[in-house]
Amino acid sequence: MEGKEMVDFAALGAGAMGTAMSYILASNNYDVLMWARRKEVADGINHKKVNAEYMPNVTLPKKVNATTNLKKCFESSKKIILAIPSHGVYDLSLQLSKYRPSEKQWLSVVKGIDANVRRMASEQIRDQLHAEKDQIAVLSGPNFAIEIVKNIPTIGVVGCTSKTTAAIFRDSLTTERFLIEVTNDIQGVEIGGILKNVGAIAIGLIDGLNLGDNTRGLIFSRYMQEALEIGTKIFKAKEQTLLGPACLGDMIATAFSLKSRNRIIGLLAAKRITNIPKNTFISEGKSSTKIIQELAREHKISVPVTDFAYDALSGTKPYVAFNNLWRHLGKE
Repeated sequence: MEGKEMVDFAALGAGAMGTAMSYILASNNYDVLMWARRKEVADGINHKKVNAEYMPNVTLPKKVNATTNLKKCFESSKKIILAIPSHGVYDLSLQLSKYRPSEKQWLSVVKGIDANVRRMASEQIRDQLHAEKDQIAVLSGPNFAIEIVKNIPTIGVVGCTSKTTAAIFRDSLTTERFLIEVTNDIQGVEIGGILKNVGAIAIGLIDGLNLGDNTRGLIFSRYMQEALEIGTKIFKAKEQTLLGPACLGDMIATAFSLKSRNRIIGLLAAKRITNIPKNTFISEGKSSTKIIQELAREHKISVPVTDFAYDALSGTKPYVAFNNLWRHLGKE
């Protein structure tokens, strides 16, 4: 990277998804500079081409490099991949506001709501960094990072109001095994990737309680009703988007896989392990559940499965929480 000022893409975040996006872009012959918080992570990427913490068995292409200098990374490209936990978006936006952020085009792969401001990533990019709406795209879908890197077939959905911006990220990320759909329903794509967190936690709880396949099918389908109502009524998402890969597809992948942090949250909660450290990737689903429940109450939307998940995460005995859900379903 020495002496090279500009790259094709800058990836803010060196976690699993930031690494996967960088891997794809570099494999498609684009230069990528990643921002990592810790020097040992950046050094590992630069000198060994390995992100030892998040993808220890993956060798990154030569076109991927890293830095701990946020300003250097941000100013290295006009095309930005935002790939940090949702709880960090607000503070990061404050730092980036000093570096002429309005000139950038953004792709957010963040799947969470910042609990402190109750805002999604695209909203914070728009409001705090003064980006135009047509400069911001979001990505969701059944997209486990390690499977993308391993070239296992899947699809991502890019939501953006601008066909031009959407095409930039679609064309640069598409591979033979990673297909990209485009929609102008940015709200549907972004909230779809958040709503699936809650559904995956609920299914993790059901499985952790050994309630069986029939119950799992019932609760999954009942939660999808909640997701559709929340998405369309509160966030003005399109039902078609929520029933596609951006929400339903993503939720199927995460609800039934041990790669899923949100499913693991549910499995742990079923054993009454709920003391999940704050400000970690694994805490995002827990935070999302609380915010979705609050928003549903404010809009007078009945969300018994969300209530079940939140109650179990908040200390209610899991079987008690389930019996409360069951009584509610019996009255519907």
